[in-house]
Amino acid sequence: MMHKKLISLVLLLASAAGVAMAQDGHRYGIKSGILTQKSEMGETTVYFDNYGALEAQKMKMNFMGMDTEMTIIRKDGKTYMVNAAEKQVQEMPAGGGMGGADINFLNLTDAVKTANKIKEAGKETVLGRECTKYTMQMSQMGMEMNQTVWIYKGIALKSLTDGGQFQFGNEAVKFEENAQVPASVFEVPKF
Repeated sequence: MMHKKLISLVLLLASAAGVAMAQDGHRYGIKSGILTQKSEMGETTVYFDNYGALEAQKMKMNFMGMDTEMTIIRKDGKTYMVNAAEKQVQEMPAGGGMGGADINFLNLTDAVKTANKIKEAGKETVLGRECTKYTMQMSQMGMEMNQTVWIYKGIALKSLTDGGQFQFGNEAVKFEENAQVPASVFEVPKF
């Protein structure tokens, strides 16, 4: 049961990190980057290259007193959830049921806006970068949630998620744009 809760939490945190899957074209308006985000439960470092075609999220968190590290890798139309401590890799289709994380904010269509009840809520600065603030409603693993995201060139620099019985958020504390990201970061381990 604890493992199932942890998997759900990891998926929710990844969704809150705002990792968008491509609908058409580039996911991000920056070729590559390394983004560090902090939340109440820990830290996530997001590595991306080729405008988001390759992406890896490395999460270090404390959940119910347990320190956990997980990695989510997205490439070649698939999502891989890696738990190195348990030597497990779970493969899912692109997006992996990540709710709001499936939204490409660079190519936001009316259909996607309607389906997710996305509304623009102004402009705000996060980490010295002007972001467009959006509110939306999403369904994640059977739970209805309201989410607010601050988007910079397609990348969520901040997010707040309200699931009714829980609330959490994360915010960028460091962002290196057009960084040299080693290819090894996107390799799926074979256990």
